[in-house]
Amino acid sequence: MHTHMFDNSHTLRASVLSGVSLFVALVSASFFVHNLLNDKPYPVVIIELILSIYASFTYLITKKNKHKRIHIQIFVYLIVLLAVVGVYVFPFTNGTYLWTVSFPIMLYALLGLKHGQIASGGFFIIQLLNIYFSMSAEDFGNIISPLGNLICCYVTVWIIAHIYEYNRRNIENSLTYLASRDTLTGVHNRLSLTSSFDYFEKNKDKQTSLCLLFIDLDYFKKVNDKFGHDAGDKVLTETASILGKIVGDDNLYRIGGEEFCVTLFDQGSNQAEIVAERLRQLISQHVFRFGDNSIQITLSVGICMYREGDKLSDLLKLADKQLYQAKKNGRNQVRFNATANSEVEDFAIESTI
Repeated sequence: MHTHMFDNSHTLRASVLSGVSLFVALVSASFFVHNLLNDKPYPVVIIELILSIYASFTYLITKKNKHKRIHIQIFVYLIVLLAVVGVYVFPFTNGTYLWTVSFPIMLYALLGLKHGQIASGGFFIIQLLNIYFSMSAEDFGNIISPLGNLICCYVTVWIIAHIYEYNRRNIENSLTYLASRDTLTGVHNRLSLTSSFDYFEKNKDKQTSLCLLFIDLDYFKKVNDKFGHDAGDKVLTETASILGKIVGDDNLYRIGGEEFCVTLFDQGSNQAEIVAERLRQLISQHVFRFGDNSIQITLSVGICMYREGDKLSDLLKLADKQLYQAKKNGRNQVRFNATANSEVEDFAIESTI
């Protein structure tokens, strides 16, 4: 399973969407009533009614955090449709075109950098063509000055919105990386594991499964004592690299000094044991080089499987219990317990090198 750990953009867009959808719902309803009573063109009136209803719906699902990207896109393009039709139907002197200037901000805020850039450019071209074809040659000569101001204002707001969203996204990515990654090895940290497990709990179904591998390097303290902490850091970094190549970056976490955790989604207990044993063998066969020194180390693994109602702390405790038994029984082995909710017989896969 691919997990989203710190989706701040989603949170930001939900906040913007909530406010904008409520505002649009009220404004569209007001314009609908006004234009209906004043016999304004029916295409505009109908779109205003549809937009008012859908904006209300969008507001309700956003407040419940049940909205999806498709809901945002439909909402945005309904507003775009209303703006395009309004500019085409109403005279230029009506001032409807002024709403055009605000669109880059909304499009970038709700659609993101790439989609917002494309939508802003497309909307700008459509509106210019819209104004051009809705005007006679005589009328067009009278609006050159306001049209020029409209173009300058739109491009200015577009540039500002693009620069702001570009820098916001880069800052968010940097902060997310710092918050979710271990500074030494570059793999995910314990906070990231907590966030990933929360995402798993909220999005799991009856077919979803999770096996947790708790990994500890055997006699790691002796490496630090004999070769120094720089050597220990190199061992940890290379170990993280080896583990990551097998289980994938999204599933690997460093949760302590020499302790790592692996999440295996939608894989059974047999597959978890195979993966754990492969990791154990790779580390035991790997020679770590530090200067003229050759370092060999082994690891022990405790495995447990998620059952409905388990908390992350429950899984970590049970996996840690299996890890302790592996250490107690001689290290360099994999131990497995099938569940965190019931007492079952656990077993070990023992190996020597």
